[in-house]
Amino acid sequence: MDGSIDVAAITTRGGPSVRLKKSILTSAALGLSCLLMTGAAAGQIEGKTAGVPFRTVFPISGPGANWWRAEYDHPAGWFQTAWRKEAVEFGAAGARMHLAPSDPADRVDGKEMKTDNGSLLKAGKTSKEFVSGQVQRRNWYGYGRYEVVMQAAAGKGLISAFYLYTGPHFGHSHEEINIEILGKDTARAHFNRFRDGAPLEQPPWVDLGFDAAAAPRLYTIDWSQDAIIWSAGGTELFRLTGAEHVPRPPMKIYFELWAGSEKQAHWSGIAPKDTHASALVQCASYTPPEGGTPSCSELMTTE
Repeated sequence: MDGSIDVAAITTRGGPSVRLKKSILTSAALGLSCLLMTGAAAGQIEGKTAGVPFRTVFPISGPGANWWRAEYDHPAGWFQTAWRKEAVEFGAAGARMHLAPSDPADRVDGKEMKTDNGSLLKAGKTSKEFVSGQVQRRNWYGYGRYEVVMQAAAGKGLISAFYLYTGPHFGHSHEEINIEILGKDTARAHFNRFRDGAPLEQPPWVDLGFDAAAAPRLYTIDWSQDAIIWSAGGTELFRLTGAEHVPRPPMKIYFELWAGSEKQAHWSGIAPKDTHASALVQCASYTPPEGGTPSCSELMTTE
């Protein structure tokens, strides 16, 4: 099975393959699920424009107007992956992020990129060893249920990530909730959160019960004022409780594929210089705490 949303299986933890519910895949239903509440008045979260509930089925709708592909070099020298629009492909399988080595002829010093007025970026230059894709959701989000159907990349030094984030760039403290699958062992997932810039002292790296690189799977973050629950394939894998430990809204939604370097050697391993890889996202959704809106998990049924 190839993992495409129209014909391939999406699987759940330890169980049989599952297919998208055909009854949902009508043009009318997909139009509603992909464009849910776009006409609703947007609210505010801590002074930021709040995003409405959504479900995006990428093989059907593409990115639409509310997802965008990142195009920048991360300012930190230890981060050796540059984000480029052309590294994200929206197609029949979904949103595919392609990672590859940057051309040595196109590499410049990091200081040059930091002071660049955009001309180096426009000319295809980068200070990073790899080029890959990052996709972001417009607007800001708060408590609720976040789901993604993702197929991770396998390989030493690779990190496939789905996360909620804000930080100093947006005028906030570093607040984050993430799911990261390390390519060195795609049968496990790494969960973490940052509150006021501080990560968990011992972030869990848990068994999934399946190979995250073998096929698209469902991953879920349930975020409330008092708890975070991380799940995969419909099974809860880790829970953090206590309002003092939970990041505060608002945050933005991201997914990406990147390559670890020397800074991450102890964690992800170092990606070989000639690494080529891809990760796939088929569906992403946000459901508010009161529920009642379409989600990615509703598209799957065992057969």
